[in-house]
Amino acid sequence: MRKPIIVANWKMNFLRDQADLFLQKLLARLGHNQTVEVGIAAQDLFLPDLIKIADDSPISIVAQNAHWENFGAFTGETSPKALANIGVDYVMLGHFERRELFNETNSTVNLKVRTALNDGLDVIVDVEEMEQVEPVLEGITEEQMKGIIIGFEPTFAIGTGMSASTKGAQDVAQQIRKTVRRLYGAPTAQAIRILYGGSVDRDNLADLIAQPDIDGSLVGRASLDFQTFWELVKIMQRAAVVKK
Repeated sequence: MRKPIIVANWKMNFLRDQADLFLQKLLARLGHNQTVEVGIAAQDLFLPDLIKIADDSPISIVAQNAHWENFGAFTGETSPKALANIGVDYVMLGHFERRELFNETNSTVNLKVRTALNDGLDVIVDVEEMEQVEPVLEGITEEQMKGIIIGFEPTFAIGTGMSASTKGAQDVAQQIRKTVRRLYGAPTAQAIRILYGGSVDRDNLADLIAQPDIDGSLVGRASLDFQTFWELVKIMQRAAVVKK
């Protein structure tokens, strides 16, 4: 069984004390329950503190972006090797906002994915449409695919309050899995985790995660309120028991 995962994408929100307190409260509630993997995607400057707080816990710390080079004259960018060096668990690449606001393309996302994997980081690579799946995976080996999670976020659902229908989300997740099967074979396709993101909330998460090809969720706005996010984690935990 693929382990369910829920990732809080805080984007450019919170101050240091707020981020630390959120994670401490989450750890206190979660304990050592490992039925669901919980990830926190935070601003770069919070990552070292959060890594220390989450040490020896079931919570994964996620960087929101990285460059495609490890070193060089790239003012303001973050080295994937440096992220690996401080102990980040995942780096999220290709998010819609990176494409829309910072002009990232399939080619640049692919470069970033390849470098991050070579540095030993696991990757959550985001796509908004099926046509992006194959280009962002170009040059990735079957062995490297073990370090990839694919997140699907339809453009219309990001930050709008409008989620894809349960059937629509499942159909896309199924097509993503079929694409991975064509590129890498059935075992890899069966093993890879696929996340749905885009206006996820308490009303739709249970139905989404119940779908056979959806293994988790990337949560944006609803992850900024601790109680709301904790309720989403509990929904995921209950779903994990049912899916066993």
